[in-house]
Order: sequence, then structure tokens, then C-alpha cells
Amino acid sequence: LAVLHAEMARQNRDALLAFDAVRPAAARIAGRIRALGRVTLLGMGASHWANRMALFAYRKAGILAAAEVVSEAMRQPPAPGGVILLTSQSGGSGEIRAWFSRFPDEQDSYGLTLNRDGFLARTAFSLVAPVERERAFAATRSIMVTLALHAAILDALGGGDLAAEIAALREVWRADAPPPAPPAEAVAALSSCRALVLSSRMPAHAALEAAALTFMELARAPALAPEIGQLLHGPMEALSPDLALVLARPAGADAAAPTRIAEAAVRLGLKPVLLDLAGGAPVAGAVTVALPVRQGLAAQATL
Repeated sequence: LAVLHAEMARQNRDALLAFDAVRPAAARIAGRIRALGRVTLLGMGASHWANRMALFAYRKAGILAAAEVVSEAMRQPPAPGGVILLTSQSGGSGEIRAWFSRFPDEQDSYGLTLNRDGFLARTAFSLVAPVERERAFAATRSIMVTLALHAAILDALGGGDLAAEIAALREVWRADAPPPAPPAEAVAALSSCRALVLSSRMPAHAALEAAALTFMELARAPALAPEIGQLLHGPMEALSPDLALVLARPAGADAAAPTRIAEAAVRLGLKPVLLDLAGGAPVAGAVTVALPVRQGLAAQATL
């Protein structure tokens, strides 16, 4: 746990370091993405969820963007005429190797990794974060650092209100503030639950998708992260007092839906945890955790 907490404590500093270090190389990749107008983000496990966190920002930049898992993408023809961005913290996952064996002639395949000596960085032109590889647990620090590698590409792409969004993200990293201590009620709900459900609206929801994977691997308990629309189409019926429910309330028009879900969960006998990025009122019967009011990439980093 000490090593795990040390990894968490340095994620913001390493993200800022990575963002600044890879900007020249990121401009080269951004140039190809802008020229072709399409990018497919490929990864496995937490790398896929980190790609999902960046997906909306690529679309804000006017790019036709998709995020898929490598094992699925390699079993279908690649999208024609676009850039492939392969993400791997270690740079050596079996699926990444298999991708290049199946598509050795893909000229516009690039990598995002934390390992300069890994297969990915040796095989394709890659953004390599100049930071140590993770020592405690996969997807502890690398999610934030991978988000920084994406942010460097997005910064070079520009477009829309993306510059303000990235500036806000850099402020989150620069502040390097420790997360607030979780309320005892929230800890109790998560430590005693049979399973965990997390939900929000995209793009904030992508951070919860990553959290579900981490929870399963660390807590050895099932976790599910359907977007709120998907939660309402069936999984809502499975909510019961022996489940924990974590919701993120984003700023803006989408704040209403998580609030309603939290209220409904209380009526079902749950004590949901509401991570509030909207500055809204607490929900009676829920554990409301007030976070800074942020949107987009900064909100994801905060979550």
C-alpha cells in the first residue's frame, strides 16, 4: 500500500512532465491526424479506458475518432485512411504484438507508452513518457500519464474550445493537490459491498470505467460501469442494498440525471456515493463528495 500511495502521489507531477516533454513528437502525430481527419485509439485494459477519456476531446477538435480494444479491432479490417494510436503502459502486451503481426504495413500506426525499451516504442514512432514505469499496480499512475500523452497531441491539434480545456487540465496537474479524504460512510459502503456499480454521463463517465477495472483487480469484487442511459436500460433493476453505487455528477445540463439516479437509489435502500463536479446541492440519504467544478479533461483528471 505504501508503494501504491507513492505512485498515486506523483501522478500529477509525472503527467505534467510527460505533457511538456513529448510536445515536439506529439506535433508530428497531430499533423498526420489533422491531414487524414480520422483516428482510432486502440488499447487493452486500463489503456483502453484512458483512450476513452480522450475520445471526446479528439471529436471536439473536429476529428472522426473511435476507441476500441485491440483484441476486437484486430479481428476486423482497420478503418481506412486514418491514424492508428496504440496505447500500452508496458509497451509489450500480447495484443499489441499481435496487431503489428497482422497489420505490418500500416504506415500511420503510432504508439503511446511509458516504456522506452518496450516492443511498442521499438516498433512504431511513439510518444514515450519520460517517467519511471509503474512499480506498484498497473493503471495507478499510468492512466493520468497516458491522458497527458493524449493531451499533448490534442494541444497540437487545437480547434474549438480545446485550448481552454487543456489549460484547465494543466492547472489540475500543476496544483498537485492530494485527493480529499473519502468520507467514512463512502469507505464503509465500498468495503462491505457485494459488487460495485459506477455511472455518469460521458465524457466524465470514462474515468469511472477505468475505476471499475481498478476496483475489481484490487478489491477482488465485481464492478460494472454502465453509462447512465445504459444503467436505466436494465441494470437499474439489479440495484439492492448489498450493492454499492458511485455516481459522478458533471457540471452543466447532465447534472440532473445522476441526481435523479441517486434519489432513486436511496428509495431502493442504498446509500449512493455522489462525486459532485457540478457544485450542486447534496442528495438526502446519499454521501455527497464535493469536488471542484470542472468539465471535460479536467473533470476526468479530478475524478
